[in-house]
Amino acid sequence: MKKYFQQVFVLVAFLTIGFAVKAQTADEVINKFIDAHGGKERLNAITSLQVESVLNLEQMGMTINITNIKQKEKLFRIQTSSPMSIEESFTILTDTSGYTYTPAINSPMGNMDASLTKFTDQELINQAYQKDCAGYFAQLVDYAIKGSTATLIGAEKANDVLCDKIQLKLKTGQEMVYYIAQTNGQVKRIQVQASIAMEMMGMGSMMKAFGGGQRMGDRKIDIQYEKYKIFDGYPFPTKQSVSLGPMQVVVENTSFKVNQPIDAKWFLVK
Repeated sequence: MKKYFQQVFVLVAFLTIGFAVKAQTADEVINKFIDAHGGKERLNAITSLQVESVLNLEQMGMTINITNIKQKEKLFRIQTSSPMSIEESFTILTDTSGYTYTPAINSPMGNMDASLTKFTDQELINQAYQKDCAGYFAQLVDYAIKGSTATLIGAEKANDVLCDKIQLKLKTGQEMVYYIAQTNGQVKRIQVQASIAMEMMGMGSMMKAFGGGQRMGDRKIDIQYEKYKIFDGYPFPTKQSVSLGPMQVVVENTSFKVNQPIDAKWFLVK
């Protein structure tokens, strides 16, 4: 009889745990993330976000400065210095147009003339999400209102932290998998297509210039996020990194400015 009750207890415990796991939804995981990053009302109150970063290409001994600027629904600009040119490259996206500029480059990888490329109408639509300012991972906030869908696809460790995995599909078709820590709701990793990852890391213009985007194709890349700190009352990751084969790319985010005026020069295509 004692053995019978032990078996019943184990079965009930197993069913209870299984039900608890199944009961968790994508919205519950995302809401935990939102609460950990200041709450929906505060995140939606962000109208501008300016980030200064330094990208270290450790194996190549190169350092690149990155400026990332967003104004809600009006501007996305990411501008990077180049160790191979006196000019800076940039991608700019406004509510009416988008451009990518790559300066003239002379390097062991090859030489190329300066180029300014205008976005096609479809590219403009596909990149519109970049103007979203609701925090560092804005696509998760009010995702359904924005036309996206979210699915909880399991759990997995990212940098030894157990995370819930949320697959987010934007209305324009891009897919992103967010690894959200079960302990504190922080995003520890994002898995995205290589071209999206390079743009997020500030390397989009350079990769396009040398055809890297085409060579990577549909390959998925993991971006790791670490060392969260508080800026203007919001938690932001101060370190992000990706591994590209033998090359480790590390970006240190040194400054975050929330809801501060944006210089008019950043709206100019130059």
